[in-house]
Amino acid sequence: MNLPMNPFNLFMLLFFGQLFGNEVKMRVVDEAGAPVAGATTETVFVSYNAEKVHAGLSDSEGRYSAQGQGNHSVMLIVSKPGYYPVNLRDLSKDADHDVEVVLPRIIKPISLFAMRINIAHRRPGEEMTFPVHNQWVGFDLEVADWVAPHGKGKTADFLLRFRNEFKGLEESYSRTMDERIASHKRLLGFTKEEWSMDKFKIHEGKWDGWVEMSFPGEGDGIIEAKSFIGYSPMKLPHRAPDDGYSSAWKRMVNNYDGIVLPNDTGFFLRTRVKRDQQGRIISANYAKFIGRMNARASTGQIEFFYYFNPTPNDRNLEFDPKGNLFPKDKPGANVYDP
Repeated sequence: MNLPMNPFNLFMLLFFGQLFGNEVKMRVVDEAGAPVAGATTETVFVSYNAEKVHAGLSDSEGRYSAQGQGNHSVMLIVSKPGYYPVNLRDLSKDADHDVEVVLPRIIKPISLFAMRINIAHRRPGEEMTFPVHNQWVGFDLEVADWVAPHGKGKTADFLLRFRNEFKGLEESYSRTMDERIASHKRLLGFTKEEWSMDKFKIHEGKWDGWVEMSFPGEGDGIIEAKSFIGYSPMKLPHRAPDDGYSSAWKRMVNNYDGIVLPNDTGFFLRTRVKRDQQGRIISANYAKFIGRMNARASTGQIEFFYYFNPTPNDRNLEFDPKGNLFPKDKPGANVYDP
């Protein structure tokens, strides 16, 4: 029924909206879309000075609803034994919500090589940087390093190539060029590095960069995941697909236009493919990438987050955080999500 928006009706809508708050409806399903009954649900109406929590269980159709109000945001926390818990944050406080919440099942977590190569979290000297530009370089997922002669890797699971282009210096309206150079020299003085114009361009310049991926073997490749559950620790499907892989991938990066691509995607890789005399695949290894591969356009420092299954023909990529096959003290091996 549509009410005429006279002053009395408008007052009543605002009054009851403040009195009863927002309605949050949810339907809890697993990764296959089947309803999850009996899931513990907490609808948190967040205010700056307090939280109001409405808790209950999803019904036989996976449904649950709550009503309340906060002056900051709404948060949903959903869990059930045998499933990965999820946490949806920062839903709008100013609207009703009807949300499908995906609660992935815990099926068969296994030990994998799990590695987070991250520019920001590495100590000086531990960054992963392209050893050469404009040339293909192999990367070994089982070693987490470039293949020889650029690193300790033995098997090229994929090939990467990086190139970049200097687009000029960043504009500065508050400092002269001499002041910028002097500031950069002082900065290098802390690490006792010798100043050069090339280093100055890297620090103060605008750069375009391109990262390309290809594969050494026929049948090796990459495919984007069909689903990505950003609010869950289990973000990708449990198993890699058995076909649909592409033999090439490319991404452009730069450090000046302010565009940041969201990391709401993932990829699966098939590597180390072996075939029989009839050309049929008889052996392959599988990996998954969480988010996009990124690179610093000015230097070629690279970052990505992956899991690799060393067992041939096993497409299971559900990781047991207690079973990282990399040594615990290896930089980047502190991975806790499945």
